[in-house]
Amino acid sequence: MRFYYAPMEGITLYPLRNIHREVFGEWVDRYFTPFLTASHTHHFKNREKSDVLPEKNTALDGTLKRIVPQIMAANSENFIWAAEEMKKLGYNEVNLNLGCPAPTVVNRHKGAGLLAEPEYLDRMLCEIFDAVSDKEIFPEISLKTRLGFSDPGEADRLMKIYAAYPVKELIIHARVREDYYAGAPRLDAFKEAVSAYRTAGGKADISYNGNIDSAASFEKMKNELGIGSSCGEEQRAEVYSVMIGRGLLSDPSLVRQLKGGSALLPDELRSYLSRLYDAYAGYIPEDRNVIFKMLEHWAYLHVHFKDSDRCLKQIRKSRSRAEYHAAVNNIFAECEFV
Repeated sequence: MRFYYAPMEGITLYPLRNIHREVFGEWVDRYFTPFLTASHTHHFKNREKSDVLPEKNTALDGTLKRIVPQIMAANSENFIWAAEEMKKLGYNEVNLNLGCPAPTVVNRHKGAGLLAEPEYLDRMLCEIFDAVSDKEIFPEISLKTRLGFSDPGEADRLMKIYAAYPVKELIIHARVREDYYAGAPRLDAFKEAVSAYRTAGGKADISYNGNIDSAASFEKMKNELGIGSSCGEEQRAEVYSVMIGRGLLSDPSLVRQLKGGSALLPDELRSYLSRLYDAYAGYIPEDRNVIFKMLEHWAYLHVHFKDSDRCLKQIRKSRSRAEYHAAVNNIFAECEFV
């Protein structure tokens, strides 16, 4: 089974991808970028374009095969332009975002907003894949979707739409848009959606996304989806890959563990955080802004330190590089690592 680092807006930027790849990335098969907005102006925002420049992505063994740019678009014209721009940079695959639940995205008929308009989505995909067939060189296209907008019963219609097109991979977040990221993933609905996709003739590899944050949750997902050594080969192959987001922020070694490797060690986490800070310092001006970015990680990583409230408060109050590193050293020294 393959493992992907999920796209997370403002977080899975090239400093994180590079450092995670250097420290833990031998276990991760692909990193998906935060979405690039394909606007009617046919210009990316500078920070979005910078994030996918080949020279910024240094930990890739000399290729871009481990990175998949994700594109947010409201129509086929803008998506096709953005995909062609990614191909010019050397990317062989792009991913269409059909899952972002943010109101600012949905209200602009992008992301999960397109799931509420299946007829429009069908036309958009038809135009995209018609354009692909007319071009000699074009990146492969994967889709990241949810089970529906407000009801998992919508998945049947959506899967029939997806099955009509030569999608490389179908990544299904096992929730509807109205779930956002709360509650348990809808595993039964996920199974039904995959069955509907296959029944309709869909050929793409299937990727599972949703609440994998430990070896226990991974085993639970496999058991409930009928994936395991006691199952037939066809069942085991049904889920080709797993995409993980918040779980890797909480434990950057998680994929290693899911592949049978060792648990996260305190010294390795300390080294990872130090290198990540340095990477962000080269990307973000001013110590305080770098610390704000690191605090996004500490919001997840604090679970490894028992009785850490006082030490975490020191980290949050840091105003300089020296204060931050002193506070981090303190949490490793004073709190039990779990």
